[in-house]
Amino acid sequence: MNLPSDVQDRLTCVANLLARPEQLDGVRIRCCAELLRTAVERSVARACGAENSDQPVHALLVSLPFHTDPDVAHDASQLWHALSRAIRHHGYELTPTVAELIGWHADTADVSEALGMPLTLSGTIELT
Repeated sequence: MNLPSDVQDRLTCVANLLARPEQLDGVRIRCCAELLRTAVERSVARACGAENSDQPVHALLVSLPFHTDPDVAHDASQLWHALSRAIRHHGYELTPTVAELIGWHADTADVSEALGMPLTLSGTIELT
């Protein structure tokens, strides 16, 4: 996997926390979700060429299909929204499980890597 160091650092930190699931309480679970969400945000910003801007993530997610494969853009958007809900869940909602965090960790790594790949066009374009 060839990911930028800031994204890789977050994935490594979450992997270290997930290695000891018995120590994961509500705060650590939210921390994991926050780290994963920021990894997605940084990958989206890079894919949109907006690394050093302060554009809202929602705006970047809307423009993402113009910078990468639409399926990858959809996956990134869905993942970001799921992680946002996990971070801000209400007291009457269930806390995300370790299994969900493991899945989100894998999804974040996949989406971040896919967003790092340049968009290539195939076929020919005829100008008339």
